[in-house]
Amino acid sequence: MKRLIYLLFCPFIFSCVEKSNKARPGPDTASVTVNEQTFLELGGEKQYVEITGTTPDKPVLLFLHGGPGWPQTPHLRYFNAGISDSMTLVAWEQRGCGKSYMQNPAAQNMSLERIVEDGHELTLWLKEKFWKDRIYLAGFSWGSVVGLKLIEKYPEDYAAYFGIAQVLNIRQSIKRSRIWIAEQARGKDDIQTLRVLDQLEKGDTSLCKGELNCFLKQHELLSKYGGAIFSKEAEKEIQKAETQYEDYKNYDWFAAFKYSAEHLEKDMFEVDLTGIRSLKIPVYFLLGRHDWNLVSAITEEFAKQLNAPHKEIIWFEQSGHEPLEEEAGKFNTTIIHLVGK
Repeated sequence: MKRLIYLLFCPFIFSCVEKSNKARPGPDTASVTVNEQTFLELGGEKQYVEITGTTPDKPVLLFLHGGPGWPQTPHLRYFNAGISDSMTLVAWEQRGCGKSYMQNPAAQNMSLERIVEDGHELTLWLKEKFWKDRIYLAGFSWGSVVGLKLIEKYPEDYAAYFGIAQVLNIRQSIKRSRIWIAEQARGKDDIQTLRVLDQLEKGDTSLCKGELNCFLKQHELLSKYGGAIFSKEAEKEIQKAETQYEDYKNYDWFAAFKYSAEHLEKDMFEVDLTGIRSLKIPVYFLLGRHDWNLVSAITEEFAKQLNAPHKEIIWFEQSGHEPLEEEAGKFNTTIIHLVGK
């Protein structure tokens, strides 16, 4: 349950691969398997990058994890490894997260702006390494904030964007989430939950102080009614994934989350991407029908007013905030199909 409380924003789809990607000369791909684990210096900070695939000539997908400070690499290995049969999958652990945190638990320049620029540096490195004019970009939860900013600022580098549990405005989500929690609590005659919601509404500092702590308190109520992870079976598998791999056995998930979230708190709660009206590349939003953590309806409304070469919402009917794990099979086949268009 702690994992549900602390996983704030955790924490794809494709068309339009440029023909020049196929025609451009590249490395010899005969009998090559891509399996690389490395640290790259991005923005002056060494950061962990894990690259998996079958041959280096396939499309490249850069995945941006949630949290902040909650690495997705073990989950990608456990739930989504099949994707790397059809493309080169790149898992990047941002400064203050995962093995990057283990390398340096006191990373400097922790800001959304800096992380966006780190992501762009990594994008340019991947384009050069794999001889691509453009790569695909996927952002999950907190990573979707980074992702949307990347494609807005650097559209020429990306073939398409996949926003998984897309975050647009956390304060709006908090308000809508409280309404939903109240409806569930009244239906169950849950007086205690309604009392806590009232304290949150009134800003009662005896309950919590600061937006981050109050968000976490609200998340406890949300999890009680399945508004974060909808599938109880998936919840158990997610917890298993986090303890499955030897290289993450000693990882302190909550210390890294605390460090990242506290340093990025202002950026997290002040970000508002709802004013974006136009994007220059195809965008796909993969949304859980039961996501009341960072409310899917806000993204649905956003997509209606968005101008883009192609835009699409793909619903996961049995998922909450984490469709890539709650409905991993559907998620993987969706990604493979859309990248292969």
